[in-house]
Amino acid sequence: MAMSRSKKCLQALLLAVAWHWTCTWCSPGRARARWVKVAQPTRRHAAGDDMPIPSSSKEDQWELFSEWMRARGAKMEKVKIADVNGMRGLVATQDIAENESIVEVPLGASIDISDPTNEKDPSLNALALLRLLEDPDLAPYVELLPGRDSPDILRMPDFYSEEELQMLSRPVGFHATSELQCPEVIQKTLRRRELCARRAQESSLQEGSVKWALCTVAQRAFSLVSPIDGLLRLMLPGIDLFNHDAHALHTMKVRWNLDGYVDAVFKVIAGSPIKKGEEVRICYGGSPFRPDGCGGDCVGDLALTNAQYLMRYGFVDGCMGTTMVDGKWLVKDESESIRESLAKTTVQEDDELLSSSLPLSAQTALEFRRHLKVALKAQQEADALAAKAEAAKSEEQKRAEAEAKEQAEKEAELKEANAAEARKQLLEALEEKS
Repeated sequence: MAMSRSKKCLQALLLAVAWHWTCTWCSPGRARARWVKVAQPTRRHAAGDDMPIPSSSKEDQWELFSEWMRARGAKMEKVKIADVNGMRGLVATQDIAENESIVEVPLGASIDISDPTNEKDPSLNALALLRLLEDPDLAPYVELLPGRDSPDILRMPDFYSEEELQMLSRPVGFHATSELQCPEVIQKTLRRRELCARRAQESSLQEGSVKWALCTVAQRAFSLVSPIDGLLRLMLPGIDLFNHDAHALHTMKVRWNLDGYVDAVFKVIAGSPIKKGEEVRICYGGSPFRPDGCGGDCVGDLALTNAQYLMRYGFVDGCMGTTMVDGKWLVKDESESIRESLAKTTVQEDDELLSSSLPLSAQTALEFRRHLKVALKAQQEADALAAKAEAAKSEEQKRAEAEAKEQAEKEAELKEANAAEARKQLLEALEEKS
């Protein structure tokens, strides 16, 4: 899922709960419907396809999958699967106008992997997915999931070696003396590994299988709030095939139908015109290019950091907007230990390592570490320029005030001199008359 935007958004393991869109409508013979904005499809943006299978085989798989989805009430005829610059994604089969639906997936076509016993434990959702894999009815969808050795999965920190995990922020061979020194990605990866090991032992499963399922859920599952069932964790076949682009304007929405029975339709809506043959991508997190210039301080539909992109999708987003978002948190006081870890290596050293032959997982770890250094330096330089501009502005103001004062004094002196001259002339005139 290379920089793909199959964006389930907002975050694959944090369960981003949807905003309520105050858009309700009624029409004759139609149920009252409510629209809500949901977290983007949790899928990843890796570079590369799942498995090296021939294009014809992929086309056959897509035909089977499309027929399967149509039978379940979905509308996906406007897109098809294709290889785009070495990545698997969805391209438009026709011109699509702005505000037009790109795909529509009914609730009945979704795959529920929710576990009401513990909504914060992603390993339980992973077990639910593993139980469903044997269902023959789901075969057309399962065939499209990334394999255990696919780039999509190998880029996930859950499958890094200990040395590769250290690469995320420390030079090889450096060992932390306290877990509190570990960056967010390392902490969460260690926790997820512990959960997977425990679930595998409890369920007599291979730990690698549980980790694969957890990563697949992280990349592809959607978190949203049902008006009846509360928080749900769903797989939305087809929608999870969109790749990621922070610049994408297309949005994900869900419309609930509460008239007599509960139903919903999940849609991806075109935020701009799409030409036939063009790849369609969505932004997995909130856009870092919002008009209010959130710059990492967005509220509501949050822009993701690269730590979140890496944990949820296994890729690093190098766009300017995400770099700004990363820079904002990296300069904060609570990130001091991370800055110290990053300082132990340089961008040049990372570039040298990246130019060598490395496993995909090691490459991704180094790309992440390198990007954080670039984002930190960019933010520090921006802050320094802002401070310098502020200081220069203050000096300019002082200069302007001094000049204004001097000018006022000169004007006062001139005014006084003119008044004195007028008095002198008046006295002289009075003396002449006397």
